[in-house]
Amino acid sequence: MKFEQEPRVAQTVGLQNTAVLILARGGSKGVRLKNIQTVGGISLVGRSILNARNANLEDITVSTDHPLIALEALKLTMRTVIEEVTYEDLENTDVISVELVPERKGLILKHCEYYVSSRRHGTTVTRRYNEFAQLYDVLHAKYPYRAVCCLPPKRVVVGGGSPLFLQRRRAALQRWLSIVARHPVLAHDADVRTFLCEISSKLDKPKHDEFVLAGTQENSASEMSTDEMQDVFSMEQEQLRLVHLGLGRLFKIFEKVESRCETERADIRELGAALSALSTPANIDTERWTHMRDSLKAAAELATEMVEADIYEDDAMERMLVSLDCLTAYRSLCSRLSRGLHAERAAAAASAVHSPASSLLRARHRYALKCALEEARICRAYALSALELLPELLKSQGAAHARVSKLWSELHDALRQTHGNTRP
Repeated sequence: MKFEQEPRVAQTVGLQNTAVLILARGGSKGVRLKNIQTVGGISLVGRSILNARNANLEDITVSTDHPLIALEALKLTMRTVIEEVTYEDLENTDVISVELVPERKGLILKHCEYYVSSRRHGTTVTRRYNEFAQLYDVLHAKYPYRAVCCLPPKRVVVGGGSPLFLQRRRAALQRWLSIVARHPVLAHDADVRTFLCEISSKLDKPKHDEFVLAGTQENSASEMSTDEMQDVFSMEQEQLRLVHLGLGRLFKIFEKVESRCETERADIRELGAALSALSTPANIDTERWTHMRDSLKAAAELATEMVEADIYEDDAMERMLVSLDCLTAYRSLCSRLSRGLHAERAAAAASAVHSPASSLLRARHRYALKCALEEARICRAYALSALELLPELLKSQGAAHARVSKLWSELHDALRQTHGNTRP
């Protein structure tokens, strides 16, 4: 049974074994978190729960994807089911495109600009790298308990202005902004919206972090205790560390394979040029030389066609890079929290038990653990999506090697057939 707005319950007879499922998602195209907006002092999800209770329905479950809605339901002593975060849900939040502006700007010091497009907002704006860096600084200060990925380097010592470096930096910026725009919390941030929608993206340094802006929440008895959250956090940290190491090893292996394929394509390109040079006719050629030059020309054309047709984008490798970016950010978050949480617990233990400062430290400690567990769910979704695409990645690598093998076979057949037909 699904309730929207204020559900209407018909009769109470024969409903003793009826279960109520209230779907209360956090995302909304209109009003964000409308399910916890209050009218007359009662939230929308609270009205749905009260209406079900008035109909003598006691088996009530609230299914949500947002922790604040879960807390609101827990205040009313309802069972909540936190939905698993999936890559498909994250991908449906927004699709970001970052394209390099063809012409570099500036009179003396040239710089690159990017066209940034958002499907969710339906906007396209122009941004510089420094504006990406400004958004990163704002998010890092405002959300200290979130896994905000690092930006790619602005420049490198060797090949900093090469087209290959610029394309790799563009792809890395697109991955970074896609992760931010699809994040369950960061996607609704006002500064992110300004960056994606406004012509001028001047952002102010935040005065408060997420904990102060969100406010403290009453702890419910049905929630995990702080010690239990600490144990789960330690377990998630270790498991995702192993996943990060495993995916990193896989990426290095496939990167080496791709490098060898690129070297082989370069060799085939060089082979085609050499065969083409040898196929140039001469006035003193005999009939046998003419047949051989024709076969060399055909082989050179095969090599050229193979190299030109073998350029493709690998979505599986890009997905693996996204998951590695997220896992790297999560490990950095865990490192910060491991240092900060110990200091907060020591400060809370040193102060009076019931003092406001001690209570605030304990609340911040608990909030940090809750955010870390939410970030772990997001990282798991990205890691799982990368692992699920491994068969496609293996298939694409196998297809690339099969095309090269087929080319060598066709080159062999072309040269052998012509040579055999002209042999005396």
